[in-house]
Amino acid sequence: MQTPKPAAVLELLKPITWFAPMWAFACGIVSSGVSPLSRWSFALAGVVLAGPLVCATSQAVNDWYDRHVDAINEPNRPIPSGRIPGRWGFYIACLWTVLSLAVAAALGLWVFAA
Repeated sequence: MQTPKPAAVLELLKPITWFAPMWAFACGIVSSGVSPLSRWSFALAGVVLAGPLVCATSQAVNDWYDRHVDAINEPNRPIPSGRIPGRWGFYIACLWTVLSLAVAAALGLWVFAA
């Protein structure tokens, strides 16, 4: 089975969409009144969880389930164009889901439950 190129995977995960949830998480940290410097590793992990993991997961899942519509409306997207071959879009979505859950669990029960 052919594997996707890293550039196609990155396009699937749509990094341009990561900024808003990362910014929202950072604003939440600031508004909590707790210094981010006191728990910088927690803050960094939360920002990574919000953007490159959870948001990217949602992009991959959405593109996988919209692949038939995108084949007509947006044929240049990574999945309908074949740059993400076969079931790789689904596999990437599953992998990113597992990574997101692992980071959330490492951050604690409240983060995992959220």
